[in-house]
Amino acid sequence: MNLNHQLVQKQTQKLVMTQDLRQSIELLPLSTLELADRISAELIENPMLEEEPGSERSKSPELYSVDDLKRKEKNDFLKNSDQGWQDSFSLDKPQYRGTDASDRNQKYIESSPNAQSLSEHLLWQLRISSLKGKEMEIAEILISMLDDRGFISQTQAELATEIGVSAKTIKKVLEQIHQLDPLGIGAGSIQETLYIQAKILKPEDKNLHDLIQKYLKDLEKLDYKGISKKMGLPVEAIEAMAAEIKKLEPFPATLYTPQKPDYIVPDVIIREIEGEFSILLNDEWLPKLKINKEYKGMLKKGAGAKDSDKEYISTKLNSAEWLIRSVNQRRQTLYRVVSAIIELQTEFFRKGVRFLKPLTLKDIAERLDLHESTVSRITSNKYVQTSWGILELKWFFSSGLKSKSSEGGMESSKTIHDIIRNLVKEEDPESPLSDQDIVEKIESKGIEIARRTVAKYRKILKILPSNQRKKVKSLEAR
Repeated sequence: MNLNHQLVQKQTQKLVMTQDLRQSIELLPLSTLELADRISAELIENPMLEEEPGSERSKSPELYSVDDLKRKEKNDFLKNSDQGWQDSFSLDKPQYRGTDASDRNQKYIESSPNAQSLSEHLLWQLRISSLKGKEMEIAEILISMLDDRGFISQTQAELATEIGVSAKTIKKVLEQIHQLDPLGIGAGSIQETLYIQAKILKPEDKNLHDLIQKYLKDLEKLDYKGISKKMGLPVEAIEAMAAEIKKLEPFPATLYTPQKPDYIVPDVIIREIEGEFSILLNDEWLPKLKINKEYKGMLKKGAGAKDSDKEYISTKLNSAEWLIRSVNQRRQTLYRVVSAIIELQTEFFRKGVRFLKPLTLKDIAERLDLHESTVSRITSNKYVQTSWGILELKWFFSSGLKSKSSEGGMESSKTIHDIIRNLVKEEDPESPLSDQDIVEKIESKGIEIARRTVAKYRKILKILPSNQRKKVKSLEAR
């Protein structure tokens, strides 16, 4: 075996990504707000970069709540379908938005100029309770350990060890806290807080207590018949108790710790004027950048400057020129991509979701002679304001199904989503549509679709099966 080292010349081809190219790619997926932050940071760090006179951001961009945008699309559907039970009481989901009554209370609290914090509200109640001295100090410590949902994650034994008191004392203080408003505050889980509330509000209803303690997981699945057999009670009794549980608050702190909304700025505004679409890139409020002439002049003269200073100024100059060039390139690419989307989705912009066509990144890339990854990056984290609402650019890309009635013989999956959503919204609550019923109604519109596809889309839309929708409707009617 020959193990000698040899020098061999070999010719290969490979893509070498320069630093400028890498940084330019990094700018593409940034939203307008993120780009503004990036520019602001560069203005601070790079002395070669400065704002053009008169380009200061005198006008703040109009902000839109992401929750409001999503709610605009889904609100009517949520009111009339199946989100209520599983989203409200799933033990695996940390978020909760409450019932209609809770929403009204939350809006009231949020609009109050002097709304109390949860800890202030609890401490005020404790001061007029029977707790005194050391127990009061322990209660204050426990309240400081509440999370945003109103829970204390540690067990009583762990709390006793951590605070340095007996488990009996911890239990006594916690029981007092549980009875404060909101009821069940300081519990360790959804199940525990529901159990505490049920015991306080319905002290004589032992079956209700047992249902929460032993069969809450089954209740999540709406398995009333299974629970009925296990508890030896009629199904009607289980449904009645389920309706009572739905009135309870799974996360006691919800009303006092409202989630801060995220806000977005539409990156693009599309308007139809006299039959033609105009595209406005919503970045006029960004600073206009230019190179600092004084420092650039120092680099050209070079007289009396140290080599290290020249190298520093040269590096910063390259970085500044790259940023200006990359921002302009990002702007041009975004404009071209949006223009292509309008050309391919003209019917949507004029008539609405029902006329959305299947579209892929590859379609846009081939049309503009760009790479698919470039199209993917430039459409990430970007929102466009249309006459049909504010939509994420990624939303326009979807697969399609065969359709006899659609131009091109294909129908967008987004259109199918909208059809399914409307069918469920308009169904008879006493006789909900099965997946096969939905298949038949969609096929009557000339669209080919399989039952498993309907089931898949139904899950994406978070629509329960027909039998569970009927049970949820019966609960809401109580």
